[in-house]
Amino acid sequence: MGTKGTQSGKVKVLLFDFNNVLADVSDELVRRGHIVMSHHKPDGSLADWKEADVIVVWQESENGGWRKFVRMAHKEGKRVVLVQHGRRGISRIYPPFNDKLLSDQLCVWGENDIDRMLECGVAREKIFLTGTPVVKYVKPRIEHAGINVVFSPEHWDIDVVENIIVAGALRKIKGINVITKLLEGEHNPREYDNPVTSNRQAKGHLETCVEVLQKADVVVSMSEGTFELLAQIMDIPVIIADIWIPKACMGDDRYKEFSRIFSDACTTVKKLEELESAIKRHVTIPNLLYEERQKIGRLDGGTDIKDPVDNIIKVILNEKIS
Repeated sequence: MGTKGTQSGKVKVLLFDFNNVLADVSDELVRRGHIVMSHHKPDGSLADWKEADVIVVWQESENGGWRKFVRMAHKEGKRVVLVQHGRRGISRIYPPFNDKLLSDQLCVWGENDIDRMLECGVAREKIFLTGTPVVKYVKPRIEHAGINVVFSPEHWDIDVVENIIVAGALRKIKGINVITKLLEGEHNPREYDNPVTSNRQAKGHLETCVEVLQKADVVVSMSEGTFELLAQIMDIPVIIADIWIPKACMGDDRYKEFSRIFSDACTTVKKLEELESAIKRHVTIPNLLYEERQKIGRLDGGTDIKDPVDNIIKVILNEKIS
């Protein structure tokens, strides 16, 4: 499937963004004279996706009807591009879900993502190493007084009791300032210390994440996601409280079997009693795991890739990446 476009050379792109990953891509497409279609018409009704020359999605799960939508698009002869929306953000293709890739092309962030997709049986010619525009938001760290520990609670479709347990453990540690990076609509700010909130579906989300990290000495989390990748790229130690209790998500019991992946660029603690010593060790030895953080930035985030925005646009327009 190609990208026909109009006689004027303009291509109509129906683009679904999440986590602000494609915000710069959308702006640049418009700047280059292409048309990024709104999801809704001025009267509030859904846009007619059949008018699009190419459709860009951020997931293909059955939840939300995404797989059904991709199949319908294919029946109408539309080319569909799947763009990775977060660190390891195409995990539905991994076991235990084993979803088959439906989209015609897949844009991934780093070499690790290529390896994972090949292991899952995705054809190499469908995979494009583009990098991610997320890394463009990284800024230098800012000097500050005291020891700032940023806690990044897990987000799920239900309340996560482990978040409250970790927050309580951090609250008991003397000599540190705890800042909690929350997601709007997914966490209750009243349950956490010094909350800073952003909306993953609104502009400014990535800027807020980076502003919090600029004054962080350590990040504590329960998973190694996009926020933690940003921290590692900014040379901030990441400590994982590995106390997650497997649970279903969105009514899907297979999430109980989903294996969490931790790189060697983070420190994991199985017991919360070890959290304080892990934090103090990283503060005392700032270069601990420095090389590992640099390496994972390249392998998971494509920090060595020159222009992720241009690369993604070339895939959308069905052009060759140089």
